[in-house]
Amino acid sequence: MANNEAKILADTFQKVRDLTKWYFSLLKPVDPYRHWEVNGTRLNNMIWLASHITWAENSLLLKGTGGQGIDIHWLEHYNISSSGSLHDAAHDMKAILEALKTVHEKAMEHLLTISNEKMDEQNVFGFGFGGVSTNRILIQHAIRHEAMHTGHLSWLCKINKIESV
Repeated sequence: MANNEAKILADTFQKVRDLTKWYFSLLKPVDPYRHWEVNGTRLNNMIWLASHITWAENSLLLKGTGGQGIDIHWLEHYNISSSGSLHDAAHDMKAILEALKTVHEKAMEHLLTISNEKMDEQNVFGFGFGGVSTNRILIQHAIRHEAMHTGHLSWLCKINKIESV
């Protein structure tokens, strides 16, 4: 049976992902390649956001906590220091959403295997906040990271006059 903390964190991440998926569903009629500008600042487009969210879950929840990441040839192009460009002009939104689903299923399965002891261990990357670099903090960061980008999707809905709430 899964560690109770791992289950709570997985359930929390799942709630964020449900919202992310909902916004992507609302944005289906929108050109995923279109870049919007706000006050002279170029925003990441929908296809980049989907690719980056896929990279983040694979990196943070799978690789970062000692799991086996999924080898997708384009993922590293969308890492934390990405320029916001696409790796290939033919990058396909449907394929990205399939990769997102595959990574998510594996990440949720892996997350439920993390014991209390493993939660307290340093994560693979040594990545941390406030001097804490445990697997727990990396999982918590993955939750807030996705929620932040989900907020970006909500703004894309507003910019495209898609009512969401």
